[in-house]
Amino acid sequence: MNVQNDADRLVEDYQRRLAKEAEPLPESRRTELVAEVTAHIAEARAEGAASESEIREMLTRLGSPDEIVAAATDGLVLVDLGPRFRRREVAALMLLTVGGFVFLFGWVIGVVLLWASDRWTRNEKLFGTLLWPFGYAFAGFLLKYYIPLDMPSWLAWTGWIVIFVSQTATTSMLIRNASPRRG
Repeated sequence: MNVQNDADRLVEDYQRRLAKEAEPLPESRRTELVAEVTAHIAEARAEGAASESEIREMLTRLGSPDEIVAAATDGLVLVDLGPRFRRREVAALMLLTVGGFVFLFGWVIGVVLLWASDRWTRNEKLFGTLLWPFGYAFAGFLLKYYIPLDMPSWLAWTGWIVIFVSQTATTSMLIRNASPRRG
């Protein structure tokens, strides 16, 4: 049983590395390539390649994932996706965070830019829109005018810290997950 698990791990690791190497390929070609290699591995295993050494030999014959991807890109033109952030994504992030200080109109523009972008998934856009609407300005307004004046200062500071950390974490998540063409 342990031999089978080691063989399975070898195959899984190989397929994971292949998928990672194939990321620059167009999606249809990447899917086709991974499916072809997976089918070849399944065929070899069906013909009797079961032990760890047989699997290693079969994977060596296939070639390394980077060699397979290099062969698959022969004749293809890989498209450069350009800079990580376009101006409108930078504007969206800035306006979501501090746009509320511009008569709340800045935040609304930030939300529109966020939803118009293809860099974030629908869930990320919802999260960016709903967590502390109007950014720091609205949160500050709530703390200043809707929190009792006799509230202990440590509690007020805790509120400010929670607001700052959550807004910063949301912005960081949006920056980290801003992948081209995710829509």
